[in-house]
Amino acid sequence: MPRGAAFFAGMNKAQLRACIRLRLKEREFDEVFQDDLISDLIAEKHYYCSVHDLRPSQFRMVYRPGGGYDFYGLFNASRWHKVSWSQCLDPRDQNDWIQSALRLASAPFLSARRLAFPICERCGVLPSTEVDHVSPEFQSIARQATQLMTTSEFRNAFRGFDWWSDQPFTLPLDNSALAYTLQAHQSATLQAVCKDCHLQNATDRKMLRGGSA
Repeated sequence: MPRGAAFFAGMNKAQLRACIRLRLKEREFDEVFQDDLISDLIAEKHYYCSVHDLRPSQFRMVYRPGGGYDFYGLFNASRWHKVSWSQCLDPRDQNDWIQSALRLASAPFLSARRLAFPICERCGVLPSTEVDHVSPEFQSIARQATQLMTTSEFRNAFRGFDWWSDQPFTLPLDNSALAYTLQAHQSATLQAVCKDCHLQNATDRKMLRGGSA
């Protein structure tokens, strides 16, 4: 779509985003309200609702600790569900969903590393709060894993996704990307680190790549 072209209701994305934000500024947290513009937008542009002919009739914003809010739509007269109007303007790429599922699958390996090394392996001083994929980097694992997926595996992964469930998006157990990711973590070099050392590791790798270019 050309930059600045009309996207919905005669407005381009920037105008629509500004319009919706202005409307929401007039609403209080937990207030139940109707907004036909947002309802129509979600019904037509939301990645799930548009496919399943779902149109929310009412909305409410729930305060999120730390700032911001979670946005809920009322479906089928009695069923509230978290829904993102902003993702209708900037849809999430399918590969992002796959990568999130692969990160979730790698979590047990990261937890085990932190338990084994409660003190940062790099500085040896601060508690380890994170785990760094030293080699290969997680992005490299995820990229290779995603390339292994067939068209049918992509289709089956999203077809089986239960949007109404509170559980996060996961991949079927027989998915090739999941199998590759689990196998890769068997031999991956992980490092339990504090936040500062995690950032420093990333900086060191970036400098190394730049120096070898």
